[in-house]
Amino acid sequence: MIPPIVIVAWTQSVATLAWLTFFAVSGHAFTWSRAAWPAVLGSALLVAGMATLIARASARGDISIVGPVYALSPIFTVLPDAVLSGTLPTPLGWLGLALALAGTSSLARGAGGGGSLRTLFARRDALDALGAAVLLGFLAAVDRWGALALGPPSYLVCSHGATAILTTTIALVTTPRGLVASTTPANLVTVVTHGLLGVTGTGMQTAALTMAPAAYVNAIRRLSGLVAVVLGRTLFREADLGRRLTAAALACAGAACLLLAH
Repeated sequence: MIPPIVIVAWTQSVATLAWLTFFAVSGHAFTWSRAAWPAVLGSALLVAGMATLIARASARGDISIVGPVYALSPIFTVLPDAVLSGTLPTPLGWLGLALALAGTSSLARGAGGGGSLRTLFARRDALDALGAAVLLGFLAAVDRWGALALGPPSYLVCSHGATAILTTTIALVTTPRGLVASTTPANLVTVVTHGLLGVTGTGMQTAALTMAPAAYVNAIRRLSGLVAVVLGRTLFREADLGRRLTAAALACAGAACLLLAH
């Protein structure tokens, strides 16, 4: 198995090269402002932590738990987005966030044991996913701030580049053998493909962040929680499908409210 930090390093490196190619081919002007440095550095740190946590949760956990818990990230976007960009959800947007929280509470009843939130977050996969959700919530707000300041292409090439340098350095120090192992032909195909898929999604998300509050964009992204539940059942025969589908559906309803609110 490729270590999570190595996956992140490859993903960010591929994304950096993709955006450099975009600038070379399109002739798009690169823009920069000294005021954007905190966003670029903050993004690098948040991506390194968030991606490592979610990779670890997905690798060793129950994806129909991990996906919906990760879907809580819009809740953690509201406050930093208000501070950085001066935006807050409308009343319908707040309803959407409440529905997302209700979905996670429903998940707790299917997590085994006593059926409480404490039981849910006693699970290591759920705890990792929650940590990733918190970091992603802050990351979305930081990305919106940076993208508004520089424009999505310029901001992304800087943030991906900074994150690639940071995570590659960490990988060299903590797991040099894992980094070397990732360069075998089979693993190289995996990490490069993962990076190309990631850069496409991140580009569209960052463009969307310049058009709407970060909590709204983040909530729409988390519709993937419903897909995670279905895949968990189909591929891994994960249990309690009905309850988990209900939880994911509530999160999706919350995302729909946020979209309508905008």
